[in-house]
Order: sequence, then structure tokens, then C-alpha cells
Amino acid sequence: MPIKSILITLITLCSLVFPSQATAEECPIRLKFGLLISPDHIRIMEMGRTQMQINNDSELFIRGELITLTDQERYLLREFSLGLRKELPEIVTIAMDSLDIGFDALNKVIKDFAGTDAAQEIEDHFLELRYGLLKRFARSGDNFYIAPQGLNELDDFFTDKLSEQISRVVTDSMRVMLGAMGEAYRQSEGSVEGQGYDVDESVEKLSSSVERTLAYNANRLAGKAAAFCERFETLDKTEARLQNQIPQLRKYDILSRNN
Repeated sequence: MPIKSILITLITLCSLVFPSQATAEECPIRLKFGLLISPDHIRIMEMGRTQMQINNDSELFIRGELITLTDQERYLLREFSLGLRKELPEIVTIAMDSLDIGFDALNKVIKDFAGTDAAQEIEDHFLELRYGLLKRFARSGDNFYIAPQGLNELDDFFTDKLSEQISRVVTDSMRVMLGAMGEAYRQSEGSVEGQGYDVDESVEKLSSSVERTLAYNANRLAGKAAAFCERFETLDKTEARLQNQIPQLRKYDILSRNN
């Protein structure tokens, strides 16, 4: 049974999800509130509650109260709203695409070895990790959510924190997998050897098919980091002009600079 090559492949796939070379430049802009973007509104959220809402890029609500706008204020609101719609869903999409590809690859490799009970235990590990990630990013159809965070924290999260979490899940899953393999050995050594050949072949094919995609998705965010930051700085200036026109918005400074 080629256990060593299998474990090497698992570790390789884990490292490919967010490789360390995908580093982003420092960016002073951070999101102070969570943002939920849907086709017809943008909700600015704090502690799970909507503090401010933009409907159809033209109506502004603060704590549920509709704010009367001048034509100039409505123009600035639309410019700011469209800017958020352009940038944030792209960041969330890149993050979620990379996570989905990485998890699917790891899950397929591990499930080739695990029995039904073991597969369920591994799935529980993945779901627990995914739940933690969804606190920072979420996507459902045309709805996108991003939690409060600095743009320069994204790279640290992907290359350090997430890699550490994935490594832990993989390690736990490998223990389950090896336990299932040991049980299979006791039941029938011949059938395990046959399974080992098939699984080894499937691992090799999977590794080849996902490697380039994982690397591509992992570098998409870092490759666009400078452009993201520049556009967010421009958007921050638009927000400042809007706050000058509507002083109530100063309490809800969505984009800010790190101190």
C-alpha cells in the first residue's frame, strides 16, 4: 500500500490551496463594518445588525430611517454604492472559489480511503472549518458578504491562518483514514492492495488536474492586490465627499485607513 506517496500528495494539495508566494502588498484601507451586497441593496452591518442600507444604489436608510437626498448627494451615493458592488463581490468570489477547489480536492482524496463512518467524521471536520471561514466571507447566488477586516489582512489570513487550519484538518483526517485502512487490512489484505492501486492512480490524476487551478486561484487575489487597494483608496475619497454632504454618515465610516 503506497501510504507514503498518498500522504505526500495530501500535504502537497494542502500547500497548493494558498501558496506562500502569493503575498499581497501592504494596503492601508480596511473595512470597519460587515457588508452584505445583494442585487437590490447593500447592508452595512455591525454585530449582526443593519446600521445603514442603500437600496437600488439611490436610497439611503440610516437605522431604518429614509434620508432625504439632494441630486448631488444621490449622485455621490450611487458612485459609492456602485464602487462597493464592483470591488467586494470580486474579492469574495476569489476567496470562495479557492476555498471550494481546495476543499473539494482534499475531500476527494481522503474519501477514496475512508469507509462510510470515517468519511462522515472527515466531512464533519471540513464543515467545522468552513463554518469558521464563512464568518469572514460568504457567497450565495448573487449575495456576497465580507466581514470587517483590513485588506492587508487577507494575505496573512490565506497564507498563514488558513494554511494552519487546513493542515490541522488534514492531519486529523489522515488519522481517520489510516484507522480505516488498518481495519481494511485486518479484514482482507488482498482487497486493500487492490484498493491501494486504484486510489494511488486517482490521487495522481486529481493532483495533476487541480494543481494549476489551485495555484491560479490562490494568486488571483495577490495579483490584484495593488489594483484593489488603489480603487479602494479612490472609493474612500468618494465616501469622504459623501460624509461631507451627509454628516450622519460620519458615524458609519465604512472604509478607513489603518492608524
